[in-house]
Amino acid sequence: MTMPGNGTELIGDREAVFHRAFDVTSEPLEALDQLVELGFKRILTSGQEPSVPQGAELIKELIGYAGDRIEILPGGGIRPHNIQAIVEQTGAKQVHLSAFEQRLDPSVHNRPHITFDGALRPPEDRYDIVDHNVIRYISELLSP
Repeated sequence: MTMPGNGTELIGDREAVFHRAFDVTSEPLEALDQLVELGFKRILTSGQEPSVPQGAELIKELIGYAGDRIEILPGGGIRPHNIQAIVEQTGAKQVHLSAFEQRLDPSVHNRPHITFDGALRPPEDRYDIVDHNVIRYISELLSP
């Protein structure tokens, strides 16, 4: 993992947290060392698995390896029914979880085909970039 500068210069004195991109690194211990060097204070991770219960073994290893250098924050798939076992299994001092419940929104019943949440998102291994040719074409098309 390479990054220009220290990677945290834009946030000033705020605490730098490295989110779940960590979960796709090929060498997690090396990546952890690099994040410490870059000035990050915490890593949010599911242990390089889809959820914390599946990645608990690596999370425990990361917590031991990190020591006091950086905090490991388990997050993903943590629920009231499994949080105690996760804390006991990993040794985590803190966890990240969503405490949401799903409710029905009656305001959208008249037009269920309209979505506001981007439900037609691309898969996780895809991302959008600006097509400069389209921008150029539109710019030329609309130029007087």
